[in-house]
Amino acid sequence: MRVIRSAVFVTLTILALTNVSRAQPSHDSMKGMDMPANQPQKTPAKSSLKPAEGASVKILAPTKGQTFKGDQVPIQFKLVKGKAGHHVHAYVDNELMGMFEGDKGTLNGVKPGSHVLKLRVVADDHKTELDASDEISFTVKK
Repeated sequence: MRVIRSAVFVTLTILALTNVSRAQPSHDSMKGMDMPANQPQKTPAKSSLKPAEGASVKILAPTKGQTFKGDQVPIQFKLVKGKAGHHVHAYVDNELMGMFEGDKGTLNGVKPGSHVLKLRVVADDHKTELDASDEISFTVKK
């Protein structure tokens, strides 16, 4: 009877793990994609950030004070993932505007005016933001 229970337990555990792995979305489809935020989210408080563990990000474009025409702002950056990093969240004036896994993308719907872009390294769970970021100011004109 113990052998049957053990076999059933093992089988159910394997099935449960198989279903969990299928339920996890693949991040491969995210490569190079601009992913707009579903809801406005604010930049997290420094106290809620996890250690960088070797992760870093450096904004290459836009450059400080650069001016753009229209509501699209191309970005380019160098991402070092370290132990926990996976992609970056892009904040404009502390509002989440998108996430990027590659090394470039485009921010869409940026309103005219002076802005601050902040990129923050994030773990693959899309929730754990690391203490690794860079920021730059830029301007958008109509």
